[in-house]
Order: sequence, then structure tokens, then C-alpha cells
Amino acid sequence: IALERDAASGSAEARIWRAPSGAAVLSLTEVVNIARAGGQWAVERAPARSVAPRPLAAERGAREPDWMLPVRLKPAEKRSLDLIGDWPWIRTDHLGSLLGVERRRVSQLTAGLERRDLLAARRIEGRRRLALTDRGLALLARRDRASVGAARKRWSAALVGPDAPFGWRNLRGRRTRQLLRNLTHTDAVHDFLATLANQARSAGSALTQADPPQRASRYFRLDGRLYSLQPDAFGVLRCDGRDQPFFLEWERRAIRPSTMAQRLAPYMRYYAAKRPLEDHGAVPSILIAFEDGLAADHLLRVTRERQQMLAIRVPIRVSNSDALSEHGPLGTAWRSADRATLSRPFG
Repeated sequence: IALERDAASGSAEARIWRAPSGAAVLSLTEVVNIARAGGQWAVERAPARSVAPRPLAAERGAREPDWMLPVRLKPAEKRSLDLIGDWPWIRTDHLGSLLGVERRRVSQLTAGLERRDLLAARRIEGRRRLALTDRGLALLARRDRASVGAARKRWSAALVGPDAPFGWRNLRGRRTRQLLRNLTHTDAVHDFLATLANQARSAGSALTQADPPQRASRYFRLDGRLYSLQPDAFGVLRCDGRDQPFFLEWERRAIRPSTMAQRLAPYMRYYAAKRPLEDHGAVPSILIAFEDGLAADHLLRVTRERQQMLAIRVPIRVSNSDALSEHGPLGTAWRSADRATLSRPFG
């Protein structure tokens, strides 16, 4: 036994070592000689051939355990899971547009996810549509440190009655049931984002962010009261070296002027609260698309009236499905309350 400071600073001949049962002080050389006389030096064992472990279940073709999925899935498969989780009942062609890959690559990705029981495919109205299975929902929920039970309650695509026919009434998830019931609206939002992604890519730009309604919501306070925005989507377009955020509203029901004023009210409050610039670093545009042009005309008139009444300018752009089909989301398909002629949505 020796003090640490003595062992660190002393030489091999320094007498600083003492046996627990004796009072004699020894040097390190003397201690080594005593140990050599009464025993032997430690010898390292010779290397031996090790036996390889048994193959894991996943390598034998069986279903791999859930804890292996994060390391077994490739980045493209994880990206596909995220998009399908964000946009349930998305068509395969829309998924390919958001991923920026060809149809063959989409088939490869979705087939691998289906084999792992992470993805369910259904042919609905003649189109192949995708949603996450309960296992896929659990994977994303655990990654996000969220409740698996809550995720399944909201987003499960499993059938309530396995023997009953497939339909929105027979789905377990509350939100997946609602999205399938309003499939025309759901498909219109998906188609808008997919077309925007393709058009931006062709123009040298990029749709860098496409948030679904559950992440596009914004909560804010004005005059001591809590308000919220509930858009159909929020996105960020990277064009001309800058980010252009936008809210998307695809309207099918806001036809009467009173209904339109109610739909505009949250945005009027949001822009009056000066929150857009604080939340996004740039003022987001509001893109509102209608099924027909007459409803778009009515909304522009209501917007002008509300802006004059409240002395607030809101960057609303309005279009309709026919104009968007002809020019695309980035084309001259939009009008604003300040400009009656058609123009592009940004810039």
C-alpha cells in the first residue's frame, strides 16, 4: 500500500510501499522480487477461435422484432413512412411526387414496407392508396416519444369488424375515418402538394416542408384570448434562394358570404397579432383554392370588405381547380384582393 501522490512521483527505488500486516517500508523493486519468489506472473491466454452466434430471426426470413426496425429500415423507407403517416390514404403517384422518385422506386419502397407489416395498401375508387398499419404507427410513436395507444386511436387503418366490408364506417382510427369519408377533399390536398412539388422541382425550386393539419395548426393570443388556425396544410417553398412559407386551404363548403367571413376571421386575427413573422421568419402567404371560380370571386369581395373594415392587409391568394389544372400551383392561376388579374402565388 502507498499513497497516490508518492506512487505518482516516486521512482522504482523509492521506499514508499508498506504491507498491510507489517511496518517495513519497501521499494517497488523489492516488492516485485518478493512477489516473483512466491508465485508467478500473470500470463495472457492464447487466442482461440470463437463460435459465431446463431443468426437473428430477421435473417432467417421471420418477422424481425420491433426494436430492430429503426436500424433495419433504410433512409428512403423511413422517409416514406413519415409521408404516409402525415398523409393517410395518399395515392402512390402522389407519394412518388413528394419523394421525388419514379413509380418503380415507389413500388420497391412500398413493397418492402408491406412485407414488414408497416404499411397497408387499399384500392379505393380505382386507385391504390396507402396508410400505416398499427405496427407502423407504433414505430413512429415510439420514435417521437408519444403514446402508441393515442396514435392508434386517432390514425389506425385497421377494421373494426374484420369480416365486414371495407369502408370509412368500419375503421378504428378517428382521423383516418374522417379523411376517408371526405376522400374528395383529402385527395385534392394531396394532389395540390404533389403537383406543387413536381412543378417546383422542374423550375429549380423545392418544396422543403409539407406539414399536415395536425402540425400546420397555429395557436396565438390576441387581446387576452386564445385563438387558433386550422389550415389543411402548411408548407415552405425554397425558391430564388429564399424560403416562402404558405398556408393552404382547399374549400368546398365556404360558399355563402357569412361562412366565408367566418373562415377568414382566424387569419385576420393571426395577422393582426404580428405573429406570422415571429413564427416563420417571413410572412406566409395564404393560398385558398375553390372547386369553382364563382366562389373564388365571392371570397375576394369578402376579403376586401374585411380588410377595409379592420385596416389589416392579409396576403391571400385565391384560385380554383380549373385554373390550377391548367397552370399548376406555381403558374399564373391566382388572384388577390389587391389585384384582379391572374398572377403567380409568390413574388
